[in-house]
Amino acid sequence: MPFRFRPPTLDDAGLLLRWRTDPVITRFMYTDIENPDEERQREWLAAAAGRADFCHFVIEHAGQPIGYLSYSDIDRVNRRCSSGSYIGDRSAGGTVPGLLSTFILDYCFYGLGMNKIVNSFLAGNDGVIHIQRLLKFREVGVLREHIFKYGRFHDVTLFEMTRAEWESRRHPFTREHTLAAFGVQSSPDETDFGPASGA
Repeated sequence: MPFRFRPPTLDDAGLLLRWRTDPVITRFMYTDIENPDEERQREWLAAAAGRADFCHFVIEHAGQPIGYLSYSDIDRVNRRCSSGSYIGDRSAGGTVPGLLSTFILDYCFYGLGMNKIVNSFLAGNDGVIHIQRLLKFREVGVLREHIFKYGRFHDVTLFEMTRAEWESRRHPFTREHTLAAFGVQSSPDETDFGPASGA
C-alpha cells in the first residue's frame, strides 16, 4: 500500500508546525501562523479533534510522515466539503501529489459520505491547479482580489466535483485499496451516503 492516512496526535504538533510554517507551503495558504508556538499547535490539535465540520490526517508513505490532509466545511445535510493537502517532505517525489488525489476523493465520497467537493486555490499555486484540471474538476470561476496577503490582494480559483462525476472517471487504485489506507472498509452499498465508521 503506497499511503497510509492517520489522525494526527499531539506528538505531531512539532512536525505539523514545521511544515505549516515552511515558506514553500505557507505562501499558498490563506493565512500565516504568527509567532509559531508548539504548545499552541498542540492546543489547536486538541480542539480540532472535537469538531464535527473538520477532520484531518497525517499522510504516511513507506512508513514515514510526508504530508498533511484536511477536510473542512463538512456539511452533512447538503453533503459537501472542501479539502486541502500539502507535502511537507519534499524528498517524497514529484509524482506523489497526483497519486494522492484518488485517495483524497475516494475518502471524501465514500468515507465521509459527501456528494460534492469544492476546492479553492490561491493564484500562483500552479502545480495544484494543474492537477485539478487533469482530474477534470469543474472550474467554477475566479474570485478576484479575494485574499489580502504579503501586502497585496490575490485571486482565488474555485473548482468542484460531484460524486457522480468522480465515478465516471478511471482510477489507478481500487476503492477497497484507497479506503483501507484510511482504516475504513469499503461499503458493499455504493448508494450509501452516510459516513463510514471512523470518519
